[in-house]
Amino acid sequence: MKFKSAKIPLADIISRSWFVSFISQNASDLFFKLVRTISKLKANKNGKVVILSLHKLGDTVFTIPAIEHIVAHYKKNIYIFCFPESVPIYKMAFNQIEFLTINKSDFYFGNRIANKKARKLLKNIKPEIIYDLTGWVISASLIFNSKTRMIIGTNKNVFKSIYDYFISPRIKPQLSDIYLDVVSKVIENSINSNTKTKSIIRNPDGKIIIHPFAAWKEKEWSFRNYFNLVLALKKNYSVALLTPSNSMSIDIQQELAKTNIELIQTNSIDELIDEIKNCSVMIGNDSGPINIGNYINVPTFTIYGATNSDYTTTGYVHHKHIQNSLKCSARENEKFCLIGGATYDCPGIQCMNLLTFNEVYSELNLLIEEYCEKDVRIKQ
Repeated sequence: MKFKSAKIPLADIISRSWFVSFISQNASDLFFKLVRTISKLKANKNGKVVILSLHKLGDTVFTIPAIEHIVAHYKKNIYIFCFPESVPIYKMAFNQIEFLTINKSDFYFGNRIANKKARKLLKNIKPEIIYDLTGWVISASLIFNSKTRMIIGTNKNVFKSIYDYFISPRIKPQLSDIYLDVVSKVIENSINSNTKTKSIIRNPDGKIIIHPFAAWKEKEWSFRNYFNLVLALKKNYSVALLTPSNSMSIDIQQELAKTNIELIQTNSIDELIDEIKNCSVMIGNDSGPINIGNYINVPTFTIYGATNSDYTTTGYVHHKHIQNSLKCSARENEKFCLIGGATYDCPGIQCMNLLTFNEVYSELNLLIEEYCEKDVRIKQ
């Protein structure tokens, strides 16, 4: 098992030693309390609310219920700090919020510590209230000395003294509830994640789209399996592979062309969202695009591997999933399997490799038959 030390946050490394953790926690508490006390002496009082949501696509989706409560409570002067790719997702839910974007390159030391440009962007807003829905060192480095009247958020315990209202990250499902916990500390009646009920988008004449990628390989069913899945489905349905532009090698593109498999390559998140909205069914690994599909409420089929499906499944009958249950699989109240998510290289990836084509196709067929119309142009 190969160790990937670069992906382990410093706060987690410190927590592994009781003595080092004790010393560092007390030292950080003293430092951050002193900085916070001094910063609040000239706190901003202008009604501006900043939401820090520095997430990848998937987690961006799960912050929406919490932000809905913030918007309903404050109504105006609300700003979302996020990465550029998150803006199209938030625009699906919010049309009267100002977005301030920072790039991953605006952070030093492995994209962890905010640089001067990022800190200045936040400082210029002069927020009175900050909600930190990020929960990592990158947000702590942005806000630790903000002249803000109130800071509410979740993070590693080593940073808890930065916050006036600190919420330890929960270990229980679902992911959206992690962010609702933050909001409920200040806003009443915000513990219910089902803030809005959306109607299912039915488009039986649309394409079946398959997104074969994920953030890391332990979450991916093999591309060869997806290739065979397209071949099987295209006998009766209009189907296409959906990928980011330039993510497929020339060799693979040529192989797809030889077998008349349609490849849709998107150049932006807006294009990705449009393709998802127009599909009949979306198929893929546990990933940002599938989470977007679930939010939009199109029928989806998710193949889970290293992650615990309890944290992201919706429970809707038109959002189906499949997952192998092994001894090394994630247990109750564990987000990831025993390899620790993206912390280690899994030597076998058995949760995915042992999941057969026939098993997936059998489960998927139930969804396809209900929400897709056969393409009459295809010769029987």
